[in-house]
Amino acid sequence: MTGACLTARTARPAATPPVIGRGAFTLVELLVVISVIGVLVAILMPVLARARESARDNVCKSNLRQFGIGLTAHAESRGLLCSGAFDWRRDGCATEVGWVADLVNRGTKVGDMLCPANSVKLSETYNDLLNLDPSFDACVDRLGSPAGVYPDGTPKINACRQIAGMAPGEPRRQIVETLIFEKGFNTNYTAGWFLVRGGVRLDSNGNLKGQPGCPVSLKERTSTLGPLHTARIGGIAAASTSQVPLLGCAQAVNAAEGTLSFDVGPYPAGSRLAASFTAGPVLNTTMQAPVFPPGTTYEGPAGWWAGWKKTLQDYRSFGPAHGRSANVLFADGSVRSFADANGDGFLNNGFDPAATALRIGYTDAELEVKANDFFSGWSLNPEQVKAEP
Repeated sequence: MTGACLTARTARPAATPPVIGRGAFTLVELLVVISVIGVLVAILMPVLARARESARDNVCKSNLRQFGIGLTAHAESRGLLCSGAFDWRRDGCATEVGWVADLVNRGTKVGDMLCPANSVKLSETYNDLLNLDPSFDACVDRLGSPAGVYPDGTPKINACRQIAGMAPGEPRRQIVETLIFEKGFNTNYTAGWFLVRGGVRLDSNGNLKGQPGCPVSLKERTSTLGPLHTARIGGIAAASTSQVPLLGCAQAVNAAEGTLSFDVGPYPAGSRLAASFTAGPVLNTTMQAPVFPPGTTYEGPAGWWAGWKKTLQDYRSFGPAHGRSANVLFADGSVRSFADANGDGFLNNGFDPAATALRIGYTDAELEVKANDFFSGWSLNPEQVKAEP
């Protein structure tokens, strides 16, 4: 019995050896880990930035291709690529006239298809919608379709008529926001001059000609041939359809020309605005259309045809939204990118800042857009241009 007790007392489990635990990271080890993480972040951040920019670039190009399909569909049914510019002041009711209205009214909500890389998100026509007096104008029908009634008897009045006679302020801003902006009538793409103006109308001296009592300029619809017709596209003599720009990433209008005057949607007052369309053919010396004295002949080296031949298309309203490049849709449906090589914020198609006293934006005469890629002439069919009676 005594031996059994002794056995029980002595048969204890062997003692577990003590576990030597690891202490916290040393300061040196922690610094090494942080350094490694920093190096990895430094490597990955440019890669992620390029990936994001590539995604934005692809979205932008996809938008332009979709717009091109929509313009083609409009041309097949109407004979015109569009009904005009998204420009209430010069073209008419923004919900009924212009390439944006054409596409929105066909089911493409253009305002939801902005260039994601462009910091400018709202078209310059919004300042007109918020402030311009749209009273009757014999040159431009800004009111649009007449008022009517829906089948249930409720009034049918378009947004342009609703803001007629309203002073700038909150009630008008609300109508613009709810019936125009929220319906998708917006864009941060700029239309090419040929798409919305087609060509120039000239008098016997070779000067721009408008309707009596209407303003005369390259941007006024009444001084031009109007939206580009399929017949003119088919008869292009001076360029290929792959050279005629229709839409491109927008440049912000000069701050002196105005910033957003009231909040619209998420965009606060003071926001910069996207140019509606490019400026057309201008002389390097004046950055304006040529002007000829009375009696100028059509032919000869001093004739007005030769004078117009000296112009270049002013494409400063196309902006390099993607770093240093801009995407552009052409009349053949292709979308291509063009680089702002010198980083001045513009695509130079042949202008020389040294040849003019005007401040035109270009920092030098570096040619960034070549003629065989980007048509810069004054007319798509120059040999057919004649003076109007």
